[in-house]
Amino acid sequence: MIVGVTSWRGTGATTTALGLAAAFVARGERPWLVEADPAGGVLAARLPRHTVQPGGLERVAFPDRRSSAHERFVAAATDVAGMRVVTAAGDPFRAWACHSPRAPWAPALRELDGPVVVDLGRMRGGAPHAAVLDQLDALLVLADADAVSVATTLEWAESMGRAAPVDAAMPVDLVCCCIVDAPTVLDRVGRVDVLAELGHRCAGWLPWDPAGARALHDLVPLGDRPFRRSGLAHGLAHLAADLVRRTDAEAAA
Repeated sequence: MIVGVTSWRGTGATTTALGLAAAFVARGERPWLVEADPAGGVLAARLPRHTVQPGGLERVAFPDRRSSAHERFVAAATDVAGMRVVTAAGDPFRAWACHSPRAPWAPALRELDGPVVVDLGRMRGGAPHAAVLDQLDALLVLADADAVSVATTLEWAESMGRAAPVDAAMPVDLVCCCIVDAPTVLDRVGRVDVLAELGHRCAGWLPWDPAGARALHDLVPLGDRPFRRSGLAHGLAHLAADLVRRTDAEAAA
């Protein structure tokens, strides 16, 4: 299963991608977390010092020797807290270049064992995501719990994921939404209203939990004490289960 994580009029793609990978670890899986944000990566800076090095994806996209993309992914990955992490370059020009690689890598996502979570950052018009989108089983789009954010996210999904006229359309069934209940929104909508509006397109609801987010970045397992009463941990577990159910149903159809 390959899940892309992006945001649309919202934030938190990287933290949610990390949390989703941690939720797969809690399910007994050994997932991949591939940071492919063309605006530049932040994982290397947010995780504990010296845990991972930035630019792993750059070594996959621009190899210095002949090898398969799968071999380059394995060489670039760092084993961290039960997941295999491949980071993006911090420099936005180098991160963007990874999506026009010397050696194509997106099809190799299908060769990676276990769940694959791809952090795509914020979805912008003209962003070079097409090759990765072609490999996804699901695209998880984050939105704030704001009426405008929810409505425009739904409109974006129904326009087949096109943020600009130059963008290629993608299957509408690929898109599902996750609401991040941030406290800064102006016109907050409740969970019941969101579920009524989005229906089956809503894959999850993540409560605002700065302490839980900090614990995620500190690589605390979801089953450990800081998450015992955390709504964020529960929301991530539900999100992972929903995505597994969706992809299993799609494969069986």
